[in-house]
Amino acid sequence: MLLSNSKNILDIVNGYSSLEKTVDFKGVYSDTREYLNDGLFIALEGENFDGHNFVKNAEKAGAKLIIAHKKVDTTLPVIMVSNSEKAYQEIATWHRQSHSPKVIAITGSNGKTSTKNMLHSILTLHGKTHSTKGNLNNHLGVPKTILQLISEHQYCVVEMGANHQNEIKLLCDIAKPDISVVTNANNAHLGGFGSIEKLVKAKGEIYQSLGHKGVSIINNDSPHSQTWIEMSNSNKFIYFGTNSNIFADNIHQREQSIDFNLHLNGDVIDINLPMIGLHQIENALAASACASELDVDPLLIKKGLENPITEKGRLNLIKCNDFNILDDSYNANPQSMKVAIDALLNFKGKKIAVLGSMAELGNSSEQLHQEIGDYARQSDLDFIFSIGKEAKYYQGQNFPDIESLYRHLKSHHLGATILIKGSRMMKLDRLVDIIQKQ
Repeated sequence: MLLSNSKNILDIVNGYSSLEKTVDFKGVYSDTREYLNDGLFIALEGENFDGHNFVKNAEKAGAKLIIAHKKVDTTLPVIMVSNSEKAYQEIATWHRQSHSPKVIAITGSNGKTSTKNMLHSILTLHGKTHSTKGNLNNHLGVPKTILQLISEHQYCVVEMGANHQNEIKLLCDIAKPDISVVTNANNAHLGGFGSIEKLVKAKGEIYQSLGHKGVSIINNDSPHSQTWIEMSNSNKFIYFGTNSNIFADNIHQREQSIDFNLHLNGDVIDINLPMIGLHQIENALAASACASELDVDPLLIKKGLENPITEKGRLNLIKCNDFNILDDSYNANPQSMKVAIDALLNFKGKKIAVLGSMAELGNSSEQLHQEIGDYARQSDLDFIFSIGKEAKYYQGQNFPDIESLYRHLKSHHLGATILIKGSRMMKLDRLVDIIQKQ
C-alpha cells in the first residue's frame, strides 16, 4: 500500500492544487465500493463509467484526497491533472521504483491467468508473493496490482492482457518486469490487431521491455518463438517445451486431473495436476520455468502445482442434480474453443457443447466461427447448441436466448455433460447459474 502525501503526488503527476498544507494519505483507490480510509481517490473515466460522478461517494467512504481532470463537487482537497488515467499510471510507476520484488510478467492469447495462478501457488511457498487478482490485467488493472505492493513482498506476478499495439509496452513501463513469459499467441483479439503477425509482435513487447539483466522465458513449441527471441532485449533465455530442459512426458489425462512427469533441468518430478485439459501442462511448464529461475526447490514446485488456485468460469467441472457442467463461460477465442471441446471428449455419457459467439475477431469472424463448428462436428459430441448472432456460423442448433436453451436442455438432455463456453459479452455464466439453481 502506498503511503505518501499531496506534495509528492503533485510532483509525480505534474498536477495543480490550491492546497496550502500537505495532506498525508494511505493507499490509492479508484472504486468507491471499497473502504477508502484516509486514501487517495483517483476519478478515472472510461467508455462506460466516470469516477468524477462518484467523488461524493469517495468522500463518504473515507477518502482524504482527490485526483481529477474535471471539476468535481467535494469538500476534500483536489489535485487537478490533464488526464487522471495517466496520473494513475504515473503514481504506480513511481511506487514500483520504490519497491524491489522480483516481478514476473505473463501474457499470452490463452493460459495467462492459469499460469499466473500456478506460479503464485508455487511462489507463496517460497516467499511473500503478490499477484494480479482475477483478470485485472489491463491499463487500469496493472497499476492497481503494482500499487498494492508492500515492502515485504519478495515476488510480484503480473498478468498482462492486450488488444492493440503498444499496450503491453505501457504495462511493462509501469511494472518493470525482471522475468517475462508469453504462454502462446493465436487468433484471439484479432480484430484489434488486424493480423496474426501484429498480434505476435504485440505479445513480444513483454520481452522487448526487459533490460539486459532480465530473463526471457520462451515457449519452444510456439511457432513464434524466434520472433520473440529476436525482439528480446535480455541476455538470458530459458526455454520450456520440446527440445528443452523443461518438458513433460508420461502424460495421462483423467476427467478432472492430469498425471505427468515434469522434467526440470535434470530433475524428474511426478505431478498430479488437479485441472482439466491437456493445455494446462503447457501452463504448468511456463510456471515451473519461472519458479526454477527463481531458485525454488523442485518439491515446492510440485506442491504448488498440485494445489493451484482455480477461477470461476475457466474449465471448472460442476456436478449438479440434472447435469454435469464443464463451465468455461468466462471468455472464448478460437484456440480456447478447441481446447475446451477436447476436454469435453474425456467425459463419459452424453456430451453437449453449448457455444456462444466469439468477440473481437474482425473480418475473420465468420470464417473462424465456421472452423470451430467444423471442429466440433468432427469431434465425438452428441449435440452442438449455439447462442448469439455470430454463433449461427457454428451450424449447430441455434437458440434465441439463454432461457429457451435451458428449457431444451431440461426437457431432452438430463444427465448429459455440458460444455458452456462463449465470449464474455454472451454472459453464458447466467446459464451456469440457472442450471445450478434448479
